[in-house]
Amino acid sequence: MILLSNGGTNIQRAAGPSGTIAVGTVDGVAILARGDKGWIVKHRALQGVFVSAVTALPDGTLFAATRGVGIARSSDGGITWQWVNNGLSHYEFWSARGGTLQGRDVVFAGSLPAHLYVSEDRGETWRDVPALRKADTVARWTFPPPPRVGHIKDIVIDGDRLLVGIEIGALLVSTDFGESFTDLKVDPDPQECDIHRILVHPARPDRLIVANGIVGMMHSEDGGKSWQKIAMPQEADYPDAIAIHPDQPDLLFMSAGVGWPLHWYERGRARGKIFRSHDAGKTWQRLLGGLPNGQRALFSALTIEAWPGGFSLYAADTDGQVFESRDGGDTWTIIADVAPVSKGEFYKGLVRDRVKLAGVDDIVANAKATKRWEDAGKKL
Repeated sequence: MILLSNGGTNIQRAAGPSGTIAVGTVDGVAILARGDKGWIVKHRALQGVFVSAVTALPDGTLFAATRGVGIARSSDGGITWQWVNNGLSHYEFWSARGGTLQGRDVVFAGSLPAHLYVSEDRGETWRDVPALRKADTVARWTFPPPPRVGHIKDIVIDGDRLLVGIEIGALLVSTDFGESFTDLKVDPDPQECDIHRILVHPARPDRLIVANGIVGMMHSEDGGKSWQKIAMPQEADYPDAIAIHPDQPDLLFMSAGVGWPLHWYERGRARGKIFRSHDAGKTWQRLLGGLPNGQRALFSALTIEAWPGGFSLYAADTDGQVFESRDGGDTWTIIADVAPVSKGEFYKGLVRDRVKLAGVDDIVANAKATKRWEDAGKKL
């Protein structure tokens, strides 16, 4: 099954092309099925609940992280779900990741405020990982929209490493199953560390790539000791979803908007785009071939599924359109319309002819980011 959501699993391997997709939306989980005449919406579940992340254990058990209701689990491919909140002290989740860490099958979930939870029994019980909040930057973790509290935006399980990205504040790594964390200091100023997504690849263990919403794409070639900016394409500023081919460490895909959210809300469009790089971000190619050119919505989810001899890409936007590419991103087709797929309140801020909203338009950032955004706005 292909998983498509803003804060969940987005890099997958399979024996061949999958015939089902689980999409995490602001109105539950949509299950898409491939038929003789294309994709159909086969089932909708958890309706009325904002699903921020969909992930899975190696045995196929699905988990949906929600904003406000906690964690749900499905053992039948997303048809039925049950709430599995035993041990949780927070219920607004922005990210989740299942996998095998140091030989143990686990599910991690990241909340707002930024707490990391782990389950080792398929979600029956959860425990907080207290070492996360011992980082020396924790008091400065923040977020521009109200309530201005930082959250865990991405979680990556990389063999023996666990990486956790805080929006906004830190990129943390643990090599002892969460007993301790090291802050990789993407920037000396925690408020410049806006970690949206983290990419690692087993063929390049010392290379880390992050989508930093404040300053753009960044990379480290020495395991996080030092960081450099990756030049963004001229027609993009704000990277959101990123993915790497699981067998080709230099093949990247990125979704991005023009300007930053306050510019989108003023102008009524994010001009969401998707890009491809064959050289780990040194150069980027804008992908069209069926994608909108300068659309209002933002592509908030991007997933790659690879199998021997091929791969497919899937993207979903804040209008709920789901796109598929089966030729490496050269051409795309709309395969379904579901509820919006969004990070936070983007789908509200980017809806057509909207009214102003508290909690959306009243963005407040640090001084460096504010100046950067103001300067960019003068050029847009």
